[in-house]
Amino acid sequence: MAKNDLIHFLRLKSMSPVSENKLKEFSQALKKLHTEFETRFQDFKNIQSSLDVFWMPFNVDLENVSAELQLEIVEMQCSTHLKQLFLNSTKLDFYRALRKAEFPKIIAHAQKIMAMFASSYVCEQTFSTMKLRKNSIRNRLTDEHLFALLKVASSQLEPAFENIMENQKQFHMSHTPTTAGPSNKS
Repeated sequence: MAKNDLIHFLRLKSMSPVSENKLKEFSQALKKLHTEFETRFQDFKNIQSSLDVFWMPFNVDLENVSAELQLEIVEMQCSTHLKQLFLNSTKLDFYRALRKAEFPKIIAHAQKIMAMFASSYVCEQTFSTMKLRKNSIRNRLTDEHLFALLKVASSQLEPAFENIMENQKQFHMSHTPTTAGPSNKS
């Protein structure tokens, strides 16, 4: 949409006209955003053939597949049972159902692709957690404490509270009897 078309559109919508400077700012912001998207997704363009093998192994062109995967892809594409399984289940269930003895390289390839997205999810989740934890109210939070908070927040482990409680003899140090101290008795 050209600049004049945009101004005309905004006037038709009963909005106040947008100044030339504002339009230039919007245009520059959109160009910057477009460039950033191009840069971020460039990595995906570089591994497009690997992603295609994972997302659509029955439609992939063998010339675009790495030599180590080609034989297993041919075997997979010849199996009507596997094709039906692929169409009727999730990607995760499909790759889990493959026999490791027959398709070890494809399974390893799928695991690598799935791990790539899972790890980026964990990173995004951890950054969100960090942003919530470290804010203007909690400005005295040290890097060591932040690291500990993020470690707990991103961990999938469940603490064994029962075992921890059983192993404790005394829960508060302030309740420990002192060995030799002044007595308050008069």
